[in-house]
Amino acid sequence: MEKYIIIFFICYVLWLFFEEKIKGYIGEKIVANRLASLPKQKYRVLNDILLETEYGTTQIDHIVVSVYGVFVIETKYYKGWITGSEYGDYWTQNIYRNKYKFRNPLKQNYAHVKALEDKIGIEEEKFIPIVAFSTRSTIKVKSKKPVVYISRVKRVIKGYQDTVFQENELDMMVDKILSANIISKEARKEHVKQIKTKVNDNNAKIAAKVCPRCGGQLVERNGKNGVFIGCSNFPKCRYTRNG
Repeated sequence: MEKYIIIFFICYVLWLFFEEKIKGYIGEKIVANRLASLPKQKYRVLNDILLETEYGTTQIDHIVVSVYGVFVIETKYYKGWITGSEYGDYWTQNIYRNKYKFRNPLKQNYAHVKALEDKIGIEEEKFIPIVAFSTRSTIKVKSKKPVVYISRVKRVIKGYQDTVFQENELDMMVDKILSANIISKEARKEHVKQIKTKVNDNNAKIAAKVCPRCGGQLVERNGKNGVFIGCSNFPKCRYTRNG
């Protein structure tokens, strides 16, 4: 009996440690399965694409190449209240009285759009970026761009009905994306390492009251929604975060 208790305890600890990664993986699979049911004549679905850019690598959860545009989908499997704005650098995950900052996924997704724009050579206005959260969260975000629950992603995609590409153009775009996709396991591990290093560097700068965007000094300001932290180089630099 004691042996099974120890095994159970070890499994429980491992679950706690890897919980977010596991649930994130499951969330991406759920989205991939739902997207797979889109009509293949007008939609092509790609998942987990890693592209090289001049700033390093960028990983894209889901891409739907369609006659109605190229949908670029970033999934977040967070819980709690999600607050933020379209143009803020960071959003906040609120769990009871605890608050956790994370990079604005709309800006994260914009980097994905620019990477794809470079790889397949189409105009930015033909991309439709979507950010999708699990129903474990409550979205309280101010944005004109689609920030929706995972269960609504397919409905949002099917809401676009203005044709911008011909069907014979879809496979050409897909081929360009796949040819640029990095499949090396070593490169993908390095991508994760790069993200962790960048997050740690930015957190260290913020703690030292240094703007992570331009290197200016972070100062306390008063706005219509209360106190916030902003860059002293405003308006040249518009970095802000909650106070």
